[in-house]
Amino acid sequence: MSKKQSDFWWLTPEEAVKYKYVCVEHHEPYSDEPNSSRDPLSVSWFHSLDTNGNLSKTVKRYPLAFIGQWRGICSNTNVFRSLSLFSALQDGEELLSPFLIDIDREEYKRGKGYVQNLDEALEATRQIVKEHLCELKEGDLRIFFTGHKGFNIEVRPQALGIVSLDNQWRQFRDIRAAINKTFGDNFVDTIKERLRLHDSINRWIANDGEEVNRMKFELSLCELNSLGVEEICRRSERLALNYLSKK
Repeated sequence: MSKKQSDFWWLTPEEAVKYKYVCVEHHEPYSDEPNSSRDPLSVSWFHSLDTNGNLSKTVKRYPLAFIGQWRGICSNTNVFRSLSLFSALQDGEELLSPFLIDIDREEYKRGKGYVQNLDEALEATRQIVKEHLCELKEGDLRIFFTGHKGFNIEVRPQALGIVSLDNQWRQFRDIRAAINKTFGDNFVDTIKERLRLHDSINRWIANDGEEVNRMKFELSLCELNSLGVEEICRRSERLALNYLSKK
C-alpha cells in the first residue's frame, strides 16, 4: 500500500470522489527538557507553502496528492494532515474521518521535563481493542505506534455505524466517553484536528538533550499483543534510521 493510499485507507469510493482536499502541517522538533524554550507550545508550526515555495504559517487546503510533496519538502519529519477532508478549496462540506482514538501517556515532572509512560499507553491500547473494538473485523481498524508518547487506533467510521455527516462530532464524543468510563475521565485524548502521517518520522529532543528519531509505523493485532515497549521502540528507531540513511 502506498503512503497516499495508507493515509486515506478508510475512504469509500464515493467519498474519494467528493472529498478531495486536505490541510497539512509541519512543526519544528520540540524539547522534553526541563525549562526549555522549545517546549511543545513554543515551536513553530507551518501549514502551507508561500508563492516562493517556502514554508508558511498560512492555513491552506491542498489536493490529497499534495501529501507526497509535503512529505518531501519537510523531509517526511513531523508531518501531519487535518483529520477532516473537504469537498472544495474553500467552504464546501467536511468529512471527519477516520474515527481516531489517540492514546498518549506523558506528564511534566519538575526537574525532569516531559516524561513518557509507554508501558501504560501500550496496555491501554491493548485493553481498548479487546474490550471496545473486539467485534470489528481486522480490516476495519489499524493500530500505529506514533513514536514518542503512545499509539493511534484508526477505525473505519462505517464499522462503528458512523454514516451521517451531520452528527459525526457527537458520535465521536459519545464513543470516546464510553471508553473513558473504563479508564477514567480524559484517559483518551479529545478529538484532535490533526493526524501524524503514516510512515513518517517523529523527531524531538529528549529530556537528556539528545535528538530522537522514531518512525510512526503500523502494528498488527498480533504484534500489539506480543511485542513489548522496548522492541517497539527499537523497531521504530531502526525504521527512522534506515529512512534517513537513504536521504
